[in-house]
Amino acid sequence: MDFTAIDFETATRRSDSACQLAAVRVRGGEIVDSASWLIRPRPFVFSPANIQIHGITPGMVRDESEFGELWPDIQSTLGDDCLIAHNASFDLGVLMACLESHDHPVPDMQYSCTRAIARRTWPQQPRFGLKPLSDWLGIRFRHHDALEDSIACAKIALAAAEDSGATSLEELEAKLSLSRGTAGEWGKQGPTTRRASTKRKSSPQRSGLRTPEVVIAGSTVPDSTPSTAAAPRTCGIGGSGVDLQRLMIRADFIRPLEGRKVVFTGVLHKLQREEAELLTSHCGGKCQTNVSRKTDLVVVGELDSRTIQAGRTMSTKEATARQLAAEGASLKIMTELEFLEMIIAM
Repeated sequence: MDFTAIDFETATRRSDSACQLAAVRVRGGEIVDSASWLIRPRPFVFSPANIQIHGITPGMVRDESEFGELWPDIQSTLGDDCLIAHNASFDLGVLMACLESHDHPVPDMQYSCTRAIARRTWPQQPRFGLKPLSDWLGIRFRHHDALEDSIACAKIALAAAEDSGATSLEELEAKLSLSRGTAGEWGKQGPTTRRASTKRKSSPQRSGLRTPEVVIAGSTVPDSTPSTAAAPRTCGIGGSGVDLQRLMIRADFIRPLEGRKVVFTGVLHKLQREEAELLTSHCGGKCQTNVSRKTDLVVVGELDSRTIQAGRTMSTKEATARQLAAEGASLKIMTELEFLEMIIAM
């Protein structure tokens, strides 16, 4: 996954009124560099409505360079990368309008749009704005700051690639049947769908594991393929609905269990055991078979039939964990529900 995510803020409704630009370079699926420019728009006019959106005032850019002066540095930063933006038609339109307004030729460019990518990757989502998608994925950022928006845009593209099992932008586009947008002196042509498809994935492609939704607070996500998808399993947790797919994607970014060793014991009901172990892995944790002093977390399900028949009130693993905790070991014991709540809260 190699690309550069960009975002513009404008002083007025005019496309050539850029007052801020940011660029975030991604290499091998990792953010490796970023740059941001405050820009003095020409003419030097600001709309109060635009100021209210992004908070950039005339005084903040009065002594900054105009776009034409900054273009050599901007062009060097962008290079020949495929540019990605959220609502890319807007950002490419601003870039091209600023170039034309400042008498710079428009170079040949390739670009893609994370709104289009998100629509193809998560068609069940009700909203595809940068903020709603970022909230759903657990991406924290300050909206309408060009650098923060560019980082969020890059992370959405990386999340889509992770969920689709794609290791390059080209592979992601192929999986989503999405053509790449192009622009130049002749104008621009945005990303388009190469063929219609309404099929919804039932599981992350990378895992090869069929993962039915875990719906929290009884909020279900409409499934376009009810004949093949498993029925949602409800977790009685307050708040908005969260499915396992979302948890997997979010976990890859936040990794709330990074470096922690986890043991599951008993019968789980909210997740299947392999799902719980896969989620732990995506959270950065490592599953252990047995409890030891190196264990950080023990997740306790309900007693299985053998434990009940033996007349015991807890599993052997839970008993070992409680003994180690009593001896001062630094480990936590929690229920499956508490485990899910912990991951969602982080």
